[in-house]
Amino acid sequence: MQRGTVWYTNGLLYLAFKSWAMAAANLITGVLIDLDYAADYLMQRRLPFRIKEFMNTYHENSLLKVRLFHGWEWLAVWGLAAWLTDWDLWVTGILFGFGQHLILDKINFGESFLCYSLWWRWKKGFKSEAIFRRSGRRE
Repeated sequence: MQRGTVWYTNGLLYLAFKSWAMAAANLITGVLIDLDYAADYLMQRRLPFRIKEFMNTYHENSLLKVRLFHGWEWLAVWGLAAWLTDWDLWVTGILFGFGQHLILDKINFGESFLCYSLWWRWKKGFKSEAIFRRSGRRE
């Protein structure tokens, strides 16, 4: 995700809703969603977590694309949670953070809409070559 875009959208959220909580939840979620790269690594390589090996596998794009947090399905979950909490500022900020991150990833990496569906990736066995058009592309 492009750093400048994140700051602009957080600023716009604050201006629109006058809520530091919503802007903070959006920022934190937009960044922490990428922790699923570490989860993918741990599911495939197990402990101990070796930062150098993790960085090498990340840059070589040799991990499967489970990406537990990168899924359109989460937008429905967080949208329902926001609605059920009467649009709590933190929960709504998380919803915006997920949505912003997924949309920017989709734009920046140009993969198909389905690449960001957990259900579709599960049906493809989470195999990169079956999911992504070009090898070497990062989700």
